[in-house]
Amino acid sequence: MDILGPDSLVLPAGAEPALELLAQTAAAADLGGVPRSSIDALAQAGLLGCPLEPAAVQRELAERIAMACATTWFCWTQHQTPMLTLSGAPDSLAVAELRQRWLAGLESGELLGAVAFAHVRRPGPPNPVAERAENGWLINGTLDWVTSWDIADVVLVMVRGSGADADSLISFYLPAGRSVAAGETLPAGVQVGELLKLLSMSGTHTRPVTFENVFIPDALVVSVQPWSDWQRSDLRKTAQPNPAAFGIIRGAISELHEIGTSRSDEVIIELAEQMRVEASELRRSAYLAIDDANSATEDLQVLRARSLELAVRAATAVVIARSGSAMITGCSAERRLRESMFLQVQAQTLISRHAALALLSS
Repeated sequence: MDILGPDSLVLPAGAEPALELLAQTAAAADLGGVPRSSIDALAQAGLLGCPLEPAAVQRELAERIAMACATTWFCWTQHQTPMLTLSGAPDSLAVAELRQRWLAGLESGELLGAVAFAHVRRPGPPNPVAERAENGWLINGTLDWVTSWDIADVVLVMVRGSGADADSLISFYLPAGRSVAAGETLPAGVQVGELLKLLSMSGTHTRPVTFENVFIPDALVVSVQPWSDWQRSDLRKTAQPNPAAFGIIRGAISELHEIGTSRSDEVIIELAEQMRVEASELRRSAYLAIDDANSATEDLQVLRARSLELAVRAATAVVIARSGSAMITGCSAERRLRESMFLQVQAQTLISRHAALALLSS
């Protein structure tokens, strides 16, 4: 049961069976990895490729996927960046060839895209770095984590330039694990590490990837843009409240309500209702702010921090209400609590970190 979901936002036909599949396999995906069959089920229901319109429906979809299985949501949400980057890139011969190879499959959902750019947000010296070479770039350094590697077909990698190109952001495409397993060849010098064991999202097939003097020809490069321009745009994007947080909140509050109802516990039922009202009001404010181009970045950051904090509180409430049974590995309460904690650091910047810490201190 979903006691928070809006009745007015209707997902495409076929969405409910796909989402039910994710919910049924969430524990297995969390423990052993998201199966490609779950991604394919979303694609067959029209839920993976091009974003749904209007934007509110796409947000609803993100919430529903995160509510069912946040591990799958994280693989699903990575797909949008490589697809939209390729479709929106300025025309060139290289871009035309990349589109011919990857775009139709990404837009239909036949292919799953991944993206590696969290390292670009880090302070300090860039790693990896790209050095201009004849007809391409030399890449050196390590991507600490590439999500979806094993089940993705293609990955978009973003790397800072060096020397005279220090303010450049070079974006290029490489075949990912599923393509490599099917016979595609990675450029010489690319080394894929072991699966990372993570506190949360360990089922996202995340691996480190190291580059040792890897030559990336211009034919694989989709764009070279000013890093400072990208950073300004990214700061606005990362300030926005995350629909996945509201998905986790919806799942937790609904579970809390079910616990209270099954036990005839008025204290739990009342808390679920209080959280439902708080979440509804917060979500309404958050999406109004996102849709308003004039919203101050600082206001968005506060709304983001509040939604992340509520996700943790709602998940914690389920743990308390379930009591000892919540300690069983693989239960939904344990998984949602870890998922809510993961969102505290996902797409984190210095500004978002300070906003979240300020909320805790108050």
